[in-house]
Amino acid sequence: MSFHGAARGVTGSCCLVECSGRRILIDCGLYQGSRELDEENAGPFGFDPAVVGFVLLTHAHLDHCGRLPLLAKRGFRGEIVTTSASRELVRLVMLDAAHLHEEEARYRARKSGYRGANQKDNRPLYTTLDALNCLDYFGRTAAYGQVLELAPGVWVTFLDAGHILGSSSVFLELQEKGIRCLLFSGDLGNAGRPLLRDPVVPSETDIVVMETTYGNRQHKPVPSSVEELYEAVRDTFQRGGNVVNPAVALERAQGVALLSA
Repeated sequence: MSFHGAARGVTGSCCLVECSGRRILIDCGLYQGSRELDEENAGPFGFDPAVVGFVLLTHAHLDHCGRLPLLAKRGFRGEIVTTSASRELVRLVMLDAAHLHEEEARYRARKSGYRGANQKDNRPLYTTLDALNCLDYFGRTAAYGQVLELAPGVWVTFLDAGHILGSSSVFLELQEKGIRCLLFSGDLGNAGRPLLRDPVVPSETDIVVMETTYGNRQHKPVPSSVEELYEAVRDTFQRGGNVVNPAVALERAQGVALLSA
């Protein structure tokens, strides 16, 4: 295994697994958070996209799927496997991201045009056409709990991660001088939420690769969080202010709306 994103960080998830001559990528996400990360997003992957045979996509958030169009643009010709819900959502997410990259490129071009800068520096990371072309590489659709044979000696099972619609943990069984089992958690949801099922607890495995975005904190119980939200809204309205909720558009916004209803 080699890690090419989300190592000592919390965005840009991307892990390469090599076994029996096969190269399997778990997610290919965009780095998010600051302008300084633009250069990292545009930099080399750390591997040749053309030699990757499969991408196993855990879910459709941008920090897990946002560099798939760039992967295809740079030579990936393998198969992307994910759940049906993730397939539908990732199309929207990639097209939206491509539009934003194009808008940002046009803005930079206008700004640099005034200064006479080199226009080559103002190209988007990828375009809407790149995102549409990437959709051609989505192949088999995974069903939760169903074992898929990707290639001889390589099996994958997608497990419900309870994070957003279609989100999965990825369980790999790899045969090379014996069988080793790897589990990639993806982003895990909390139990007992109104919109989604609880995360599935996997069977025994040899190696676990865990996403730990919130690994250094304890989550409050949902009722306490809802009451804290109500209190913040009440206090703001009493002061005559406005409430701005910077929620993740996929799942977070819907969850807040449902809990606040």
